[in-house]
Amino acid sequence: MINLEADPKWDLGLFAQHTILRMFRAVLAQRQVVWDNVDVEGVHQIRVAARRCRTALQTLDSLWDEVKVEYFRDYLAGFADTFGVSRDLDVMVLYLQEQLAAASGERATALTWLLKRNQAKRAEEQPRLQQVLLRLEADHFPIDFVAYFARAPIDLWRLEVVDG
Repeated sequence: MINLEADPKWDLGLFAQHTILRMFRAVLAQRQVVWDNVDVEGVHQIRVAARRCRTALQTLDSLWDEVKVEYFRDYLAGFADTFGVSRDLDVMVLYLQEQLAAASGERATALTWLLKRNQAKRAEEQPRLQQVLLRLEADHFPIDFVAYFARAPIDLWRLEVVDG
């Protein structure tokens, strides 16, 4: 198994590469979970992973071309934003299920109606999420991202690209 922990002996460039690529790997790891829609946490986890990856990019952006980094960061922001409505609906469905378990009478009837309505809306969102995942691949974003950040970063002390 590959050790995914950073080594304190690494220089800043290697640490930056490792961090950014590890954060992006977490985004990619959630694609199938979101696609299959069997775990409501998948949407949440892909959004969290994208936010963490964007934060790493923002923190370490001076080690690469800032225009390129901004492109990747903006793409990830748009990608993550598309999951917002689905996440809100997932949270609402979980909340309504909790409330319904303890409800009776007219309140149970109203909660059942709300629950079914939110579940239907969430089901309507699923094809949109799958389209976003397909577009991610069609745009070659994962390949371009990994290829770019696997390159050696700029050595800020020597102001040249390190050959690896």
